[in-house]
Amino acid sequence: MRNVTFAEAEKNLPEVLEFAEREPVRIQRDGHDLIVLSAVPFEEVQEQLRKQGIQALLDAMERCSEEARINGFTDDMLPDLLRR
Repeated sequence: MRNVTFAEAEKNLPEVLEFAEREPVRIQRDGHDLIVLSAVPFEEVQEQLRKQGIQALLDAMERCSEEARINGFTDDMLPDLLRR
């Protein structure tokens, strides 16, 4: 999925629409999603977004795990923390 800013989409609308015929285009303003343009069925776009969300969650979990390891946290400490 291609990401473009609102200003880019406004300036290059014909090109953005042409690209959206092949692949979904996410238009963002100030870093926030406004709309997704797509010529493919909504269900396909929804599945692609779901997969991206799952990957983002897995990446965040990996970063947290690495930070915990760096700070001396071990798997043996987890049961005690969960009982609190």
